[in-house]
Amino acid sequence: MRRHRGYFTPHSGLIAKVLAGLGHEVVVLTAELPEGGGAVEQEDGAEIHYLAGTPPEKKGGRFWQNSATAFDLLHAERPFDIVFGRGMATWGFLQHSSFASEVPIVLHEGTYPRWLHQIESRADWLAPLLAFPLAPIFALKNRKAHAFMRRAARVVCNSPQLASALRRASWWRPYTTQAIVYGFDTSLYQPKLPSASEPARLVSLGRLAWDKGVLPMIDVVALLRDRTVTLECMGPGSDKVRRAAAGHARRRGISDRYTTPGPVQHEEVPQRLAGASVFLFPSTHAEGLPKVVLEAMATGLPVVAYRMPVLDSLIEDGVTGFQVPARSVRAMADRVDQLLANPALAEKMGAAARLKIETDFTPSAINAKWQVLLGEVLADTSARKRG
Repeated sequence: MRRHRGYFTPHSGLIAKVLAGLGHEVVVLTAELPEGGGAVEQEDGAEIHYLAGTPPEKKGGRFWQNSATAFDLLHAERPFDIVFGRGMATWGFLQHSSFASEVPIVLHEGTYPRWLHQIESRADWLAPLLAFPLAPIFALKNRKAHAFMRRAARVVCNSPQLASALRRASWWRPYTTQAIVYGFDTSLYQPKLPSASEPARLVSLGRLAWDKGVLPMIDVVALLRDRTVTLECMGPGSDKVRRAAAGHARRRGISDRYTTPGPVQHEEVPQRLAGASVFLFPSTHAEGLPKVVLEAMATGLPVVAYRMPVLDSLIEDGVTGFQVPARSVRAMADRVDQLLANPALAEKMGAAARLKIETDFTPSAINAKWQVLLGEVLADTSARKRG
């Protein structure tokens, strides 16, 4: 939750805020406080229970047992109607709760199957041929998660591409998937044109990690025709990765134009993005729907990204941004050069990007989809109990 990562709004926090805003009573069971220990607090209308003895980022045995125990105590006081979970966080509910058979589970997924992503990002025409026989093998290797998703009343995905991918990954007995994207309030993000009197500024936002493209971004800047362009990479990263990136920037001759301010508090993001020229997203991570791309588009920035399935519903090539072949630094640099040489094109593309977010990610429309889903799950549960 926000206490764990002030610089990042977790998916569970987004969903809890939406459900509480719709008037539902929302209780979140999460890992202990950053300083250790437990507490009960209010956040965005939801009641947050920080469970002592469950270290963040380690959703294992202790979290599963403690969260199931906490659930049972709360459920006995005032029964819950639906359990939400992300990834394997709710595994403990299935294994240890006395009420696992009574309360329907809705899972929220935001990560593309990594094995399928690796196939599809390298060979479009070959992907269907490979995915069909490989899917059962990977399901067997991840049988807990596979069984868990089959058990869910709904597997809600944050993009249509992810929902389709999960069905392909379980083709012999597909999960009940449904796509609901994030509702996005664009009023927090105001477009601002780059200053004509200052060097062009490229920005990225996210973890400083190998699969997020920390080194390719440096290579892009080193290849640009304009030798004054700066690059700002905002986000958390290990000391090892930060040192490697700094050394790479030095070897490529751009260390004086490369900055890594570290994690940026979420409320500061709109201001940090405003006035940039281009947003870089050379990620090879198995993304579900990257929120940082939504934020950049809402700020009116053209996005240049490595091509991946989930971006097809966001970046229309040549209209709201550019998608280039994965791992092609040269292609990404060429597109950035094109935008920097043509400010009118960059401005037009940024405006189209913002309009895309305003049109397709309207909070009221997305919230209505959540309300319909809740009603369907409850109706199905009631019908089964009557049967």
